[in-house]
Amino acid sequence: MDTLRSLAPVVSEGVQWAILPQVKLGQFVAEKALGALGPQKQAAAPVQLQAPTPPHTPAAAAPLKHELPAGSYDVANITPEQLDGLKRSKNPKDQALAATIQRSRTAYADLIKNGSQIVANRSEGNGGQPVLTILPPGFDASKDTRVHTHYHGYNATVADSKSHGAGLTNRIEEIQKKAGPQTVIVLPECSNAKEGKYATDWSNVKSQKDTTDQALQAAGVSNPTYRVVSAHSGGGDALTYAINRDKTGAGLQADRLELQDCLYGSQGPVANWAKTDNGQAARSVVYFHGTNDASDSGLRKAFGNRYHRQNVGDHNKTNQRMDSYPD
Repeated sequence: MDTLRSLAPVVSEGVQWAILPQVKLGQFVAEKALGALGPQKQAAAPVQLQAPTPPHTPAAAAPLKHELPAGSYDVANITPEQLDGLKRSKNPKDQALAATIQRSRTAYADLIKNGSQIVANRSEGNGGQPVLTILPPGFDASKDTRVHTHYHGYNATVADSKSHGAGLTNRIEEIQKKAGPQTVIVLPECSNAKEGKYATDWSNVKSQKDTTDQALQAAGVSNPTYRVVSAHSGGGDALTYAINRDKTGAGLQADRLELQDCLYGSQGPVANWAKTDNGQAARSVVYFHGTNDASDSGLRKAFGNRYHRQNVGDHNKTNQRMDSYPD
């Protein structure tokens, strides 16, 4: 046995030397055969199938932290079913709300993309007609909030394209950049709003104060500390209705009232409002004069040193001065 164990390495080495020539010979034959066939291309990697890329759609704004009450909608995140329901409603005011939401999604696409939240609803203070509330990026409901309510003029809506002569959409973007995240814009709509040329009908207005308060409540704004109200051109009728509905003056509430070339009959009611508690509480009334030559002497007399006039010389540019007067 010991002899066999001592011979094992010799046998193994012998076997190895016996096998290696066979292996070498096989390799040699294979290499010659491949050489005769010429250079070989490396096999292509298997094709990986990929799903088609979906078309790009703008990202919707993040959902509101505040839960919206029934009848209020986040313009960026309203569902197709909700929008279709408003369109199919037998109530013309619901249909008007749907049209306002659709216009808003286009007109304020850049604001939405940059993080603004836009809430749309129908307000009793506005006679059941649509109201938009625009919350800037970074808005904090726990902090003091500055609120600007604006009534548009003829041939306009609350959501016009950026090319519109009145320039409201562009001006709102400028206000956001200037005023920061704590200025909220409230935009009530007239009863017959449409694109193109038309004369606004503001007879839907019941109360500017209620309209603004209801809009803020729906959007979760709980701490308004400074209020601006403005009207451009035919939007002055909205002020007239708000004042005349309640002779106590409670229908109009403003720390600053801006009259943007809107003295087409509103100057008398506004001068009378100066005698009410809300009128006396107003800190300033600013008249941006464009091309309307109506006298403002009654306003000057009614508000005294709280009254300020700025001559702009252009009707639409008075609207573009919106919220330019210092608080």
